[in-house]
Amino acid sequence: MKQILNFLTRLGVSLPIAVITWITALFMMDMSFITSLLTGVAGGILPFYAIKWFQKGSLIKSYGLTKSEFQYIQSNLKEAQQKLSRLQAKQFQIRSISAMRQLNDMIKFSRRIFTIVKKDPKRFYASERFFFYHLDHAVELTEKYTMLVTQPVKNKEVLVSLEDTRQTLHELNRSLEEDLMKVLSNDLDTLRIELDMAKNTIEHK
Repeated sequence: MKQILNFLTRLGVSLPIAVITWITALFMMDMSFITSLLTGVAGGILPFYAIKWFQKGSLIKSYGLTKSEFQYIQSNLKEAQQKLSRLQAKQFQIRSISAMRQLNDMIKFSRRIFTIVKKDPKRFYASERFFFYHLDHAVELTEKYTMLVTQPVKNKEVLVSLEDTRQTLHELNRSLEEDLMKVLSNDLDTLRIELDMAKNTIEHK
C-alpha cells in the first residue's frame, strides 16, 4: 500500500511539471512540437526519479538500516522468493496425505517468515538461520522426496529413503516453527508487557 501511495505521490508531482515544461517549451520558447514534447517528458522524469530516490532513502532510514544492509537483505529476499516458488511447485506432485500436510505447513511457516521480513527488513537478522539453512534444506528435501515418489520401482531401499525423508521433513517443520517464533519474539515480548500493564491497572482499580 505504501509503495502505491509513494508512486502516486511521484506521479502527482512529476506529471504537472511535465505538462508545464511542455507548454512552456512549445509556446514560450518556440520549440517544435516533438522537441517540446521530449523536453516535457524529460522535465517530468527528473523530479519523478528524484522523489523516488528520496523516498527510498527515507524508507531505509525508517528501518534503521544502511543502504548496503538494505540491498543485502533485498537480495536474500529475492533468492528466498525463488526457493519458495520451487517449494510450491512440488505441492501437486505429492500423493501422500501426511507428506502433503507437512509440505503445506512448511510453505505456511516459510511464507509467514518471508512476509514478516519483507515488511520489516531489520528482522532478517533474527531469521538468518531460516534464509541460509532451513529454507535451502526444505527445498532440497522436498525435491528429493518428489523424485523418489515418482520412481516406477518401489523397492525396500526406496521405501526406506522415503520414510527417512518424511521424518526429516517433520523435524524440519519444527525448526521452521522455531524460526517463526524467533522472528516474532519482539512482538510477543511487547504483547506480554502490555498484558502485564493492563493486568496491573485492572488489579489496582
